[in-house]
Amino acid sequence: MSTLLMEATDRYRRQKLLPWLDEESQERICRSSVLITRVGGLGGPLAQSLAVAGIGQVVFFHEGILGEEDLHRMVLMDPQGLGEDRAPQAADTLRKWGRPGFRVNGFANRITAQDAARWMRECDLAIGAAPTYEERFLLNDAALAAGKPYIDAAMYGGEVHILCVDPGQSACLRCLLPEEPPWRHDFPVLGAVCAMTGNWAALFALRILAGTNQVPWGEYLHFDTDALKLTRTPIPRRADCAACANARRRRP
Repeated sequence: MSTLLMEATDRYRRQKLLPWLDEESQERICRSSVLITRVGGLGGPLAQSLAVAGIGQVVFFHEGILGEEDLHRMVLMDPQGLGEDRAPQAADTLRKWGRPGFRVNGFANRITAQDAARWMRECDLAIGAAPTYEERFLLNDAALAAGKPYIDAAMYGGEVHILCVDPGQSACLRCLLPEEPPWRHDFPVLGAVCAMTGNWAALFALRILAGTNQVPWGEYLHFDTDALKLTRTPIPRRADCAACANARRRRP
């Protein structure tokens, strides 16, 4: 058994009872690094679930000052930190949940194309948890160019939206949305739906990093929490998609 797993054997024993998560898969997770845009209502529970599952490193970008309206959903923030940058608070909380040796790189700014390209050289997977299409498209493009998997996670009111992208193989976010649709900044948000969305993304991220094939690549998953209805829609790759044309194929 490796030193990496010896220090955490008891911590991960129960999750290694899953049929797709054995000792070798857990080792892969412990060596993995994930890039996330935003760790607020959606990205916070997502990053926390990755940390407690044993991920090796989380890199995130999250701009903004903590306000009273954030506290109903941003579980990584400190209620005593109102009026202060969100990113350092989120990083401190994540460090408390990670295993020994867990690394967090948190940046208090909105991700740029240069940031995404730089960190995709190091990270194994990217997850878009931002409320803006600009950031989600940016990370989609950077992940595909680097040949790394991308998970797009979004919510609106009572709706959950997930898309898992296998670069060079499946459809990507730009195949689903060739142009940026109209966007409402002040959209309805419930913390429970944010957390549900983030944890769905975390589950698929862990499956990808563990090396399992149980991933809905290229399927647009939509869950309506009001109607309790899940819809899975295969998305075809677009022949004119610039991001897919620039994609490197993911290594097995």
